Amino acid sequence: MPIFGRSRPERPTQEPTTAELRDERARQWAHCFAGPSAEADYRRAFLRYSPVFWEIIQSAQNDLLRLLVDRVPADIGVPSVFGLSVVFVSHPKAEEATRATLGMIVNELMPVHARTLLIALADAWENSVKSPYYERGARVSREFSQTLQRLESTAANDNGVISSIRVLVDRGDESD
Repeated sequence: MPIFGRSRPERPTQEPTTAELRDERARQWAHCFAGPSAEADYRRAFLRYSPVFWEIIQSAQNDLLRLLVDRVPADIGVPSVFGLSVVFVSHPKAEEATRATLGMIVNELMPVHARTLLIALADAWENSVKSPYYERGARVSREFSQTLQRLESTAANDNGVISSIRVLVDRGDESD
């Protein structure tokens, strides 16, 4: 019988726990990013692109590798890192801009949107490889900016992350 003429409120729906949310996000990432992503896979992939010893790459790119290893396949992650590095090569805070951009992509976007951006970066890098090194940054920036522009008007930008990335990329272009 209702007290004071009011019915008892329905029990609120159970909110998922942090662990459940983390597990669900891991499942989404696994679904969107199938492929070899172990540290050894990254080592092999980096060696295909660069003669630099793995230990040097690992120490210099450790922050970026932590975001990608065991999460994003090496054949997407490695060219994405190279792509971001040439986009921000003239940026006054190149390492910070690269780390912030990759962090936003990996941590704040839905896995399907992150995949779109990482594939766009990887493809842009691959497309620029035949260009002289000094032209690669502009080429990768142009292709990546086009992808960002297309995503900016979609649900991918609901939290403003795409716009934030675009601001960083545009600032990198201005530094040239």
